[in-house]
Amino acid sequence: MIQKPKRILFASDLSTNMKEVFKHAVSLSTLSDANIIVLHVMDEAGKNSQRRVQRAFGETLYNSIRSEQKDGARNLLTGKNVDALGIKQAIAGFLEDKEVSPSEMEISSPIEKILVTESKSIADEITRTAVEEECDVIVIGCGHHSFIESAIGDNIARKVLKRTSVPVLVVPLLD
Repeated sequence: MIQKPKRILFASDLSTNMKEVFKHAVSLSTLSDANIIVLHVMDEAGKNSQRRVQRAFGETLYNSIRSEQKDGARNLLTGKNVDALGIKQAIAGFLEDKEVSPSEMEISSPIEKILVTESKSIADEITRTAVEEECDVIVIGCGHHSFIESAIGDNIARKVLKRTSVPVLVVPLLD
């Protein structure tokens, strides 16, 4: 018997297309009264690439840029900038079609937690997080790829589907 999900993992790449994917996560959350865990995985640079950039710019500048990148993603997702606060308010009032104050937002938001991580394999991190956080479903977006891109197989959604036992809702992204 299929049970209602209690926890949904929404995997975001912070692109503008993710709004449509998030709408599906929120709809599923509302129908099942489930919480949403938002996950953004930053692609960890390979050792060779990392060394080349460090040599070109210096280790201090490289580490500073990586730190700023991670902090920027976390701030965007947690609402510590003006745009993100507007996004979070829109999320909280998404299904009610009304403006929501910051205090109401904390009460009505289905978002349980926001995670920003770094990994060499984004798909592995998504599947690992789904298991660790005891999520019942993963919601992920998938763009339309050319024949060559499909043949190479560098599609995160496909890799997640192959590696997880957690049900996955794949939302097609429009160009």
